Amino acid sequence: MEDKYPGLWQSWFTQQTVAIGWPPPWWALEGKTDTIAWAIARKAAKQIRPGDKILVQLNDSRVGRVGTVVASHILDNEWAPTVPKDRENPEGEMGRRFDVRWDLNSGPISPSAVAKLPEKIRFQGATLRLTVARVPDELAAKIEEALRDEAIWTTIHSRFATERAISEYINEFPHTLEAGLRPYPNAKTREFTFKDKKRSDVLLLDPSDGLVIVECKQHAPSLKDLEQLRGYMKRAKTEIIQSNPKAKIRGILVHGGSRRIDSSVSLAARQTPMVEIVRFEVKVDFVSSQ
Repeated sequence: MEDKYPGLWQSWFTQQTVAIGWPPPWWALEGKTDTIAWAIARKAAKQIRPGDKILVQLNDSRVGRVGTVVASHILDNEWAPTVPKDRENPEGEMGRRFDVRWDLNSGPISPSAVAKLPEKIRFQGATLRLTVARVPDELAAKIEEALRDEAIWTTIHSRFATERAISEYINEFPHTLEAGLRPYPNAKTREFTFKDKKRSDVLLLDPSDGLVIVECKQHAPSLKDLEQLRGYMKRAKTEIIQSNPKAKIRGILVHGGSRRIDSSVSLAARQTPMVEIVRFEVKVDFVSSQ
């Protein structure tokens, strides 16, 4: 529920805890309940024992790391919300806790980083919807193995670096994308709008004066993104460099998400005209003023 409660995963990571909701007295751990979802959740929660493993599921097929349960605090009188009380949630939220010890050998160490599961081992069906669901042993083993692969690590703040911010940065500092790149010398052309009203993110020149069109996406690249960029490359020949139809045109797709991209996208990018695919990372440093 990171979208609803920003920072929840980071709190759990640093406190070495995971939690479910269903606050008392509205939902009791024992006795009758007319809420089927709570009946399923509490039955599953009561089956969890020290030594069991827990994997935190996030949206967009992402997961936190694996934790080993060391203690359970899910009783009604043990409610301790990890989401503070407010007007909407007078009891707080996510307060039936399990103390865990995170596995330091799999998954990113930073609380700001998570992993995006490869398509073949993503959760399906009830596992996606239930508050607590048992993961089959074979799938759990595959997920733990995949978490050791840094190529699937990504940031939890998927919306922090917007496409506009990344394109503006490349416009100002094109050499950080590739040595020798420089801004297109004509500011009006650099902000060129094609006849179909679409506009490429960044126009650059390489050391041989070839045109470089850069398209920025904050998510993992897709076949549609490649199609969009190739459309810009095709139109650029007639709408930007009319005087030199033989001029070289390159396309670079800059993306966020994990380093591992879908094999179909990787294969399509190598087709003519080839598109280079580059992943960006956001790193900000702060120092004391003097």
